[in-house]
Amino acid sequence: MDQTVRARLITIAAKKEKAAVVYQNIQVIDVMTRETYQADVAVDSGYIVAVGEGYEGVETIDGTGKFIAPSFIDGHVHIESSMVTPSEYEQAILPLGVTTIIADPHEIANVKGAEGLQFMLDDAEGLSLDVRMMLPSCVPATSFEHAGASLDAKALEPFVNHQGVHGLGEVMDYPAVERADADMLKKIEQIEAAGKLVDGHAAGLGVRELNIYGVAGIRTDHESVSKEEAIARARRGLYVEVREGSAARNLREVLDAVTESNASRFLFCTDDKHLDDTLREGTIDYNIRYAIRHGIKRETAYAMASLHAANAYQLHDRGAIVPGRRADYVILSDANQVVIDEVFVKGESVARNGKTTVSSEKTPVPATLRGELKTKPITDRLFELSLEEPKAHVIGIIPKSIVTEHLILDVPLQDGKFLAVPEQDLLKIAVIERHHATDFSAVGIVKGFKMKRGAIAATVAHDSHNLVIVGTSDAEMKLAAERLVKAGGGVIAVNGTEVLAELPLEIAGLMTSRPFQEVGDTLEALNDALDVLEADRSFNPYLTMSFLCLPVIPNLKLTDSGLFDVKTFQHISVQA
Repeated sequence: MDQTVRARLITIAAKKEKAAVVYQNIQVIDVMTRETYQADVAVDSGYIVAVGEGYEGVETIDGTGKFIAPSFIDGHVHIESSMVTPSEYEQAILPLGVTTIIADPHEIANVKGAEGLQFMLDDAEGLSLDVRMMLPSCVPATSFEHAGASLDAKALEPFVNHQGVHGLGEVMDYPAVERADADMLKKIEQIEAAGKLVDGHAAGLGVRELNIYGVAGIRTDHESVSKEEAIARARRGLYVEVREGSAARNLREVLDAVTESNASRFLFCTDDKHLDDTLREGTIDYNIRYAIRHGIKRETAYAMASLHAANAYQLHDRGAIVPGRRADYVILSDANQVVIDEVFVKGESVARNGKTTVSSEKTPVPATLRGELKTKPITDRLFELSLEEPKAHVIGIIPKSIVTEHLILDVPLQDGKFLAVPEQDLLKIAVIERHHATDFSAVGIVKGFKMKRGAIAATVAHDSHNLVIVGTSDAEMKLAAERLVKAGGGVIAVNGTEVLAELPLEIAGLMTSRPFQEVGDTLEALNDALDVLEADRSFNPYLTMSFLCLPVIPNLKLTDSGLFDVKTFQHISVQA
């Protein structure tokens, strides 16, 4: 804090001068002591100056019937999953009370490497939304698929001291950590040397593995899917990020682990959330509402949305309505339902009544981040799946989870080939490498979409983001793939020869420059198309499909190199 500013704030706190703004008789949600009480709150020079009684302001606001709380921090988010750029994402989430995010741009980094990372940093610079970027630790995510780029420790080094970089993103390559891989340890070392933090990704890891993560310097995890997993992580010093995204919805199970005695180790995140879900239900505000309904004390829920995240990421200048903290706060008319009237960053209004009050300058998208997909020719043979026996390893969908079941099922064959059988909920899934036009592609079987007709496809396919297609017939899968190749990437739903809905994603096949409202409307059209296809709407099929390619999440996945058993960390045949 500047010395002149500090001197002024001391004078105001001593009641020798008026503050710029004083909220009188407002209900303060105190995340330090986890209580709510009535007080006056003085704000000046971008800081909370005083909480008490008898403070005077140049502007006085009657806070009777209103609440003031620290604004929200999303502890782990991939902006690319919103399918808009950082500057456009800001416009969508500021009205929801989120003013700081810990963002990992490993999606675009897996496609475009350092150039994609630089674009995200550039577009996030100067926003009212404080975007803290975590350098992607695993590009490619694993050696079991083919990404568009590679970022080793040397490639990350020029970014380590960038003012927009807050640490190292989720370390998902656990085997590299366990074998003390030199490059992985170098990434951690150079981040720690800069005084920055390391994020974790402990999907499916047990106590032994968590101990290894701890000594490796990893301090957070967002992959808990049960009470037991969450407690195991908290007991070993990890901050547990309670996730509620579009595909992975873990609030209900993980909140069971939260008590008043251990709550300081828990914070909220969204990880991967589609823009339509964000606009329909919210982000961190949704998590607060859910937690309160779940039985978490209201003030504890707000602390998980603010103070605990600030502590986890050493952002000690914000996260509470106390003197000396940044004036990042929300004014609410209903604290239990998180009804937000206005949002402030450094004491300046940035959103009011559901709309932003600020604009942002957008960074031009480099031509090299746009362009056609580089795939091998999309032929009929790409979608063929030959089997010698009618028994196969099948990916089983678990609704609202990115974890899958490893099923072994009897499947019908026709002339030695598997054809999708919608009546039995047995569909085909294909993954086609789309970065370098290699020969890598694979076909598998998936159960759980319950789709009766048509196909869906996307170039959002975590984490290498190859082209993924799920369908009820080879012809429809081919059409969906061809359309996305022509569009340069996106998300699509087809039925027969008809395109039901399509969202082109011209930036690396992951994002678009279109306004967030337009993207939200198109995503709703894609959702409506699922009704035509008679797909299961109890979860998000598009986002679920995109995680069926991620070979670091249990149990069975499909990469462009083939079917992958996450438990044994090896590719296996579809034939059982």
